[in-house]
Amino acid sequence: MRFDKTNLIFIFVFIAIMSFIRGQNTIEETLLSLPGLIIALSLHEFAHARKAVKLGDPTPEMQGRYTISPLAHLDPVGTICLLFGGFGWGKPVEINPTNFKHPEKDGAKVAFAGPLMNFILSFIFAVLYGIFWVYIIKSGNYSISANMIGLKNGSVWAVLNDVLIRAMYLNLGLALFNLLPFPPLDGSKIYRAFLKGKAKEFLYNLENYSMIIIAIIFITGITSYILTPIISFIVNNVLWPIIQKIVELLV
Repeated sequence: MRFDKTNLIFIFVFIAIMSFIRGQNTIEETLLSLPGLIIALSLHEFAHARKAVKLGDPTPEMQGRYTISPLAHLDPVGTICLLFGGFGWGKPVEINPTNFKHPEKDGAKVAFAGPLMNFILSFIFAVLYGIFWVYIIKSGNYSISANMIGLKNGSVWAVLNDVLIRAMYLNLGLALFNLLPFPPLDGSKIYRAFLKGKAKEFLYNLENYSMIIIAIIFITGITSYILTPIISFIVNNVLWPIIQKIVELLV
């Protein structure tokens, strides 16, 4: 089997569907994650487009990518994987580096704009989550059992609670994932601008195997071992204290 782009897309879709069949991502979990995923992917790509246009490249604007509309940024196959497998991707924003004053460094800035947007969104969802719980506490829409505050399963408040917390985690995870130094992820373009000699040549050569690299990442789940501790650290030491402080100040 030749590892071209078409074959690897079929692999991604197959993994997504098998993941759904095995119950790794239920319909309920998919629906709860969907708002956060759509926002994460759409604004991630919009951030790339906005930064490119700001640095002098009109390509994204000419191709209709200078918008926050999900319809402009969601990839059909990536959306299928998103719906059935719990992972997905958006259509990469095309740029023309020759329009930049400093092609490589400006290209790195465009690449970093996507993960930065997801970091910002993760922070915004943390703030919204804190405000949400201020409302819940003040309105009395909660129950207490075993000294723990909870929401009634299936209630609109429980659903909103899950949507917000999942969106916070998803955006943080997407930001960190895209900073990994593997093509075609944003990290490879960022780090490549600061490398020289054989190290830079190595990253350039890896571009030829980018689809295979992504397939291996999805199949093995190896990045979870790297990213999960980092995500937990940021949530526990940055985002959760923000949420607690909002509740303390406003209740």
